[in-house]
Formats: sequence, C-alpha cells, structure tokens
Amino acid sequence: MIVTGRAAPRGMPHALHSPALIGGARVETCIVGAGVPGLIAAYLLAREGRSILLVDESPVGGGAAPGTVQLAGMIEPPYAPLEDGHGPMAARLAAQSFHGAVDTVEAIVRRERIACDFERLDGYCLGTGDNTRAQLEHEVEAARRAGLTDVELLAAPPIIGAAPAPCVRYPGQAQFHPHKFLAGLARAVAHAGGRPHFGVGLKSLEPGRPATVVTTFGHRIEADAIVMSGRRRLATDPQPATRALALRVPRGALTRALYWDASSPEYCARLRTTGAGAGEHLLVMGGCEHGELEEWARMRFPVCGEVLQRLVGEAPGDSDLFACVGQAEAGSEGVYVSTAGWGSAMTRATVAAITVKDFLQASYFERDFSYVRM
Repeated sequence: MIVTGRAAPRGMPHALHSPALIGGARVETCIVGAGVPGLIAAYLLAREGRSILLVDESPVGGGAAPGTVQLAGMIEPPYAPLEDGHGPMAARLAAQSFHGAVDTVEAIVRRERIACDFERLDGYCLGTGDNTRAQLEHEVEAARRAGLTDVELLAAPPIIGAAPAPCVRYPGQAQFHPHKFLAGLARAVAHAGGRPHFGVGLKSLEPGRPATVVTTFGHRIEADAIVMSGRRRLATDPQPATRALALRVPRGALTRALYWDASSPEYCARLRTTGAGAGEHLLVMGGCEHGELEEWARMRFPVCGEVLQRLVGEAPGDSDLFACVGQAEAGSEGVYVSTAGWGSAMTRATVAAITVKDFLQASYFERDFSYVRM
C-alpha cells in the first residue's frame, strides 16, 4: 500500500496511502516531485530494475489539473512554423517524440490496467475561413514531411451549426483523467519495486558523490542521481495565468475530439463527460479573460449553453523548445535541467520523463552525475 499525511485531492476516487519514511536511505535515484514527469520517470526506471525512492510534500496528484487533460501529438505551435523556424529535422523529431509520449502513456495504462478514462480521439485545428486555407495547406504538408502521413485537410469541422471553414484533422490524439492516472501509476511504481512516499517535503540538497536530499523531517536520502520534477518558483517570479470555462452542451451535439484555433493555438477545447442525463461539459481554455474566452467558444461551438464554471490556473513558463536534458546554467558538475516550451503540458511532461530515464540509464554506467531536473 502507498501513504500520505494529507487528505487526497477532492474528487479522487480512492485515497492513496504510502508507507511512512522512517530514517534515511541509500538509493540509485531519488525523485523529488510526484507529478506526471516524476511518477512516469520513477515507473520507467523501476521497471528497469533501478533502486528508486520518490518523495513529495503533497498527496499524489495534488498539483494535477481537475477533470480530463489532453495528450497531443499536434500541439501549439503547429508543425509549419516549427519547420520554418527550426528545419524539417526538428519537426520530425517533435512528431516522433510527442507521438511516442502518447503511446507511452497508453502502454502504461493498458499494462497496469489503470482506470483513468484514457481514450484516443482526433484533434482538429480550426481555420477562420478561406483566408486561412493556404496556412492550413502549408501545415498539412509540413506535418506529412514530419512523418504524420494521416493528417488531412477538411472542408469543415465536425461541429453542428459552425460556419463552414477549413480545418486540419490530426488522428491519434488522446485524453485522460490525471488524478486517476497518477493514483494508479503510484501503485504501479510500488509494485515495480520503487518506494513512493507522500507528505515528505524537501528541505535542502547537498551535491556530492553521492548527492543527498534532506527532508523537512530531517531524513537524509543519499543517491547517485537526484531528479527534480518541476521548476521551483521564487516569490518574485511572475505567475502567468491561464483561464478556462466549462459550458454545457447537449450530448451528441459535438464530436468527442480535441480542438485548437489555427490563428490562436492557445485557444483549445475538449469535451468532459458528466453524469448520466446531465449532458456534457465543453472545457475551453486560453490565456485571455473569461469574457473573451466565452465569446470565442460561442463563435466556434454554437451549441454551447450556460457557463457552468470559470477557472483560473497557473500556466507553465518554460524557456526551451523541446523537453530536453542538459547541463544547468549553475555550472555545477553533474547538475542538469530538463525544460520545454512547446506543446501541451502533459505531453511535454511525458517526453521529459522518457528523456530523463534514457539519460539516467546511460549515466548509470558512467556514474558521472548527481542531480537532474525535469
């Protein structure tokens, strides 16, 4: 069984508990942070037979988004500007890594039988009329050069009542429930031999061979590698916000899919199923104010009804194009950072976890590392 000293997040189907961390420990890898990248990395490494200990001051999934989230191999910005700015090899690398991330999550869900509402569905990049046709044709050509041969240009999106406008269809996207996924993944980590401990905070890091994590309870965890999951913000850092709306739509009125706006890819939408007879919620997200978001939703999805929820959250502010691992700017030997600023957060998190796992697997043979950050 898995333990936490805190209550599980509201809405989680089962409380997840982990054994208390008693005393110190010596492991190959200590992962600080039990979000999507931390838990996936822990799971992949544990399945390789590595000695893994994971700590987080929050309950499992405490920082995950409510409801379902998207996993996408087509993400903002689209492939055409990516190819134009960084070349066809970069676009192909992006396509391979992001679709690989979706496949990895699906494989974990199937292998571990995690009931997290995972489903494959199409994604649609919505144009605004014939004036965007040339832009979307360029996108289809770039996506196909990147290896996505099943991407196609359609005359109109599958949205009842919407004005005719071209759109790009990207098959093979996905969505899932993050709380349910993380709860099942934490159990899978423990089953694979990893040691997840929740309700355990980080006090300090001590570099060296081995490096040491000091917890808020005074425990000392020695490890060949320390993995930090997520960027630790300073009080002076800006807190970029993203806003979301949930609007009611009748069941069957919209195709279950992921939707993006070609002109403003930060505008995106997907369906969230509610209880029987209650219809479906259309979740709409973007960086603008709620009024502008609602105006966009009603223009794109005329079947929208009343607004059920208005949400405000923190948007990740990453600086790099891809999820990658490299030496940190601090210049400390064996200190590495993994960041990304392209694509949906859940897909980036999965790519980062896979990248860190591959990096650590290679480094286990060299033993020339101590600290990795995701």
